[in-house]
Amino acid sequence: MQTLRTFINFFSGEIEIFVAGAILVLFITIITLSLSMSQFFGSTVYLSRFFLVILISMVIAGISIQLSNVKRLTDGYEGYLFSSIAVIANSIAVIFETFEMLLYGMNWFGFDFLRVQTDNSLLDLIGFLIFLYTVLMTIISMLDLIYAVGES
Repeated sequence: MQTLRTFINFFSGEIEIFVAGAILVLFITIITLSLSMSQFFGSTVYLSRFFLVILISMVIAGISIQLSNVKRLTDGYEGYLFSSIAVIANSIAVIFETFEMLLYGMNWFGFDFLRVQTDNSLLDLIGFLIFLYTVLMTIISMLDLIYAVGES
């Protein structure tokens, strides 16, 4: 059972780092090219500090999950510092997304970038999928913390 738990934690940490990192690179690229995109597409893309905080906290959480597992496997580490950091970072992302959803509804993702309420169902779906993904990663990091506290 411990091997399966370790694999799931490694896999979830890698996926969280990869997904959040890829979205972060895409986000920075879009913001960097927003002036030329504005002239090409006719719409302006804005810098969203909320979304930037969400992505950075997800990357920190993924790295913390990985460090927690590596420390447990190599050093026999029985602490829960890195697991706690992962839970806090993922919780920050969920809190920011929930706040955005309370303010703008399911269109929070589109409003963050375009600053207008649109009826684009694709932006609603992207925002909802990002929210579900973050909640799932928060649950996984909480289970990792519960496991780490149970070992101590």
